[in-house]
This record gives sequence, structure tokens and C-alpha cells, in this order.
Amino acid sequence: MKKRAVMMEYVIIAVLIAAAVVVAVIMFGKNVSHEMNVATKSMSNAKGAENYQGELKKNSAEDITAANDHEKAMHNYDK
Repeated sequence: MKKRAVMMEYVIIAVLIAAAVVVAVIMFGKNVSHEMNVATKSMSNAKGAENYQGELKKNSAEDITAANDHEKAMHNYDK
């Protein structure tokens, strides 16, 4: 009986770790991918990397604005 309880604890820990990894990949995956692209471009072309970084900053600002507008629409803040 005690062996089964210990095994279940290990299963629960493994599931929690897997869930944490999935959440981390979802939250940071896009940013890590973009930063890796910047690093790759900087190895081959410094000006290209600078331009790409500028595009990322511009797109990030647009994404934040779109997310804020969507949140306001979902919560009906204007009414």
C-alpha cells in the first residue's frame, strides 16, 4: 500500500513539472525564438540584426495595443 502512495506522489510531481514546462514554452517560446533569430542574423550581418530588432520592437508595441483593445472590448469598459 505504501509503495503505491509513493508512486502516486512521483506521478503527481512529474505531471506538475510537465505542466510548468508547457506553460513556460507557451509564455516565452515566441520571445526566445525571436531572440535566437536576432542572434543568428547578428552573426552573419550586424545591420540586418539591428533592423530585425527594430521590427520586433515595433511589432511588440502593436501587439500590446491590440491586446489592450481586445481586453477593453471583452470587458465592455467603454459602456
